[in-house]
Amino acid sequence: MRIPAIMAGMGMAALVLFSAASTLEARDDHLRALNALTLYAPEAAGDREYLGLDDEEEKISLGQIDAEILIVEIFSMYCPHCQKHAPDTNKLFRVLDSRKDIRNKVKMIGIGVGNSRYEVGIFKDKYSSPFPMFDDRDSVALSTISGIYTPHYFALRIREGSIHEIVYSKSGAFPDAEAFLDMIVKESGIK
Repeated sequence: MRIPAIMAGMGMAALVLFSAASTLEARDDHLRALNALTLYAPEAAGDREYLGLDDEEEKISLGQIDAEILIVEIFSMYCPHCQKHAPDTNKLFRVLDSRKDIRNKVKMIGIGVGNSRYEVGIFKDKYSSPFPMFDDRDSVALSTISGIYTPHYFALRIREGSIHEIVYSKSGAFPDAEAFLDMIVKESGIK
């Protein structure tokens, strides 16, 4: 990382402040990109029903999904880390689905960045992913969400048809599905 000259004499405190400002700037950039993102709606009736989508819509924004909190896994079928972590991600969905207190408030999807419908279908079938997965056949997500690595997880607060806040954003696997979900619920403040 290149530190501006004015900060060079300020030591570690300036580096921490500069890093925090960069993180907030990236979060704002991600919020704008995620709100502008449109994806092809899933074809499976069960996925559309789970997400609260109308049958007529060909493309949707993430804010149209019927949820207070939306957990988004950004993955690629070619990512070995995503492949290795797929059973843990599936467990996260099963844990979420078993929680009657939050399962109608928190939803989960995957977005295969730069992946076609065919490639996402192969990944979904191979790893028996039970949650809706969106393709990125036009590479819109790939080109607009910068500075992340796969897998990457977002937890997004949705209000009034748009993403209001990024509650969580981090690249890499989570160690425990139940603890991860509990952390998202706590951070988001949903009850």
